[in-house]
Amino acid sequence: FEPRVLGAGGMLMYEASHLDELLDTCQKHGILTIADEVMTGFGRTGTYFSCEALQNTPDIFCLSKGLTGGTMPLGITTCNSKIFDAFLSDDKLKTLYHGHSFTANPISIAASLASLDILLHPSTLENVQRISLKHQEFAKRLIGNSKLKDVRQTGTILVMEWETGGDSNYLSELRNTLYLFFLERGIIMRPLGNIIYILPPYVISDQDLDYIYDTILQALNEL
Repeated sequence: FEPRVLGAGGMLMYEASHLDELLDTCQKHGILTIADEVMTGFGRTGTYFSCEALQNTPDIFCLSKGLTGGTMPLGITTCNSKIFDAFLSDDKLKTLYHGHSFTANPISIAASLASLDILLHPSTLENVQRISLKHQEFAKRLIGNSKLKDVRQTGTILVMEWETGGDSNYLSELRNTLYLFFLERGIIMRPLGNIIYILPPYVISDQDLDYIYDTILQALNEL
């Protein structure tokens, strides 16, 4: 599961309490749970990991993307001691025989260590909070806009779902119109059909954020 924010599936968001109920049920029945924090991890939802908002802890975490700052491909999988201990043995039959050609690529590892030095610096979370507050303020300005079906925000993720009168899906024709509109104004967006979202780099300035917000308002007025 993607904790609290469903990424490419439409940037849908849900309360941590709902996921906690699901995790509680799974744990009662001995079902392992896997948190996909590839997109949400490393500050995107306002804290280092989205699962920090949960009362229950998943058994396995999948991490990537922010791990190297987007400079090199790298992913890691972590697990709890229960899973780790199941493979901890001198008996070769209990070995987890898993590996691939590019495990521990030294260039990716170096990029990851450099990225983590930055991500773990106190100023990074300060920027995350700054961006989150800016998003909240702008989201309030969009409430009641007839062009928008929904506005939702979690941490540094701000999502606007456009009203299309029925053409509301990943293949909506509005996607190309929105993409070109923003590109012509120096902003690279990746609309998911009729949905646009902002996941800015943590070093973005307030001035640049305001420009993006103003361009969104312009799009709402002109399209």
